[in-house]
Amino acid sequence: MRKIAFPLLLGSLVLALSSCIIVGTIPVSNFRFDSNWQRNTDGRYVFCTNKTTQMRYKFRAPDSSVITSIEETYVGFASERTLTLNRPLADLTRDGSDLVFVGTLTFGQGGVPQSLPSGVSQQSIVVTPITPPPSITGKTTVTVTVSTLSGSQYSGSYVYDVYSNCP
Repeated sequence: MRKIAFPLLLGSLVLALSSCIIVGTIPVSNFRFDSNWQRNTDGRYVFCTNKTTQMRYKFRAPDSSVITSIEETYVGFASERTLTLNRPLADLTRDGSDLVFVGTLTFGQGGVPQSLPSGVSQQSIVVTPITPPPSITGKTTVTVTVSTLSGSQYSGSYVYDVYSNCP
């Protein structure tokens, strides 16, 4: 009798516990950012204002049908000037369990804000035929916010150093 009761008791316990467990997944997670420019010294991704710059971000999203909107916010570090863009969902592609966006950036008036480091001001520039070395001209923080059908929002950010005179 004891041999029969123990498996029956164990089976009942498993059944009771399984009815109490809710399996859920986070709809959006694991934001990753890069660009087509990378600093040699440490491998960080950067923006280049004098060359075509493409930014890519990806995030894990098991079901893209739960996403209602994607907002990109670009903030210049020192100036705190902000550019906000609403990304059409059609701009995303699927790569395994990730959704991916790749886009070409525009800098300057009406484009991605950058900023000069504190204590540095803009100056007149005399054009010379010598190509100057790359120099850091600011920083831009990119934040991507994904909204879902449930009303939840998920965000990821990356701080890009902005360079001029990229080779």
